[in-house]
Amino acid sequence: MDLGTHPASERTADARIPARLLLLFWLGDAVLTLAHVYILNGVHGSRPSLGQLLYWVLPGYLVWALSVPAIITLARRFRFEGGGWRHSLPVHLTVSLVIASANMVVLTLFARARSGGGESFGTVLLRYVEMRMSWSIFTYWFFLAFYLALEHAQTAGARKVQASRLEAELANARLAALKIQVQPHFLFNALNSISSLVPDEPRAAQKMISELAELLRLTLAAGAEHDTPLRRELEVLDRYVAIEQVRFGDRLRVDIRVDDDALDAAVPTLLLQPLVENAVLHGIQPSLQGGTVRVTARREDSWLAIEVSDDGVGLGSGYAERAATRVGLVNTRERLRKRFGAEHSFAIGPVEPRGTRVSIRLPCSPKPEHALAAV
Repeated sequence: MDLGTHPASERTADARIPARLLLLFWLGDAVLTLAHVYILNGVHGSRPSLGQLLYWVLPGYLVWALSVPAIITLARRFRFEGGGWRHSLPVHLTVSLVIASANMVVLTLFARARSGGGESFGTVLLRYVEMRMSWSIFTYWFFLAFYLALEHAQTAGARKVQASRLEAELANARLAALKIQVQPHFLFNALNSISSLVPDEPRAAQKMISELAELLRLTLAAGAEHDTPLRRELEVLDRYVAIEQVRFGDRLRVDIRVDDDALDAAVPTLLLQPLVENAVLHGIQPSLQGGTVRVTARREDSWLAIEVSDDGVGLGSGYAERAATRVGLVNTRERLRKRFGAEHSFAIGPVEPRGTRVSIRLPCSPKPEHALAAV
């Protein structure tokens, strides 16, 4: 049976309602109560001083001060969402009557103490019930509504922050998955190259293993970082190129030209290696005479422009369809889309007289110093 109760764990903002807002409510309520009492006395031809008003009103706030923790506890436990109001409404009605009655008793005691006990307790109590009982009940419900509204606002804000955090974590998870997918793809190709060299060129295979170990060290050093300085990305690329040059010899030439002011720009980890690998496997390797892979990077105002091109066999007709099946290109495009959204560009096109070019433009921002010193 639902008694309208909800565990505090379901309302993440309960403990974060600022106390100053609750205090502000009671200050405002005190001002309204003073005005209310002054008007009631004015109706009966009396014009009490401020001191008299404070003496008549403030004792009732002793009851409210003691009651507020209980009201908040009941507000959290007996709620009005869904069908809970059927059970919560009688509880709050009863409590409001009890607190209002206690308020009337305290006010009566103070009034008789001030007047010296001329009138009977019952007479004074009835007068206060007539004048102030409904106001005290209204105050209870007004505070209850105020508190629940604050709680709702705090909970809605907390849920919004949590939803944003979960969305960011999901995006990071997807980026990590794409990054992980690139690494085995490269590792498989590298190991396949090494195995082909072992029977006939063991020294070359040994050198490739050494370069591969260093490349894996640099890759692991990046850890779970999504971004890395371009200079570190070039270190990884140098190791990869060294591996491929052992395999292809003079058939593979690599020309890397990066402006000095672009070296500290932040780029997604393992951005360049899959692009160069794609150029080598699909551009240079099919060409009998080999070719050159060119990597350039430069700053253009607030943008970083990167190009990876080759003068290999080229894409030919239908290159868009073929590019869509290549793991390195597909993953790089998807990672950039998830990381930068509309704030980037990624284009693949032919190079005259032959070859292929991948052009990327990213927002240019420096990588923090601690990331530069991580290796």
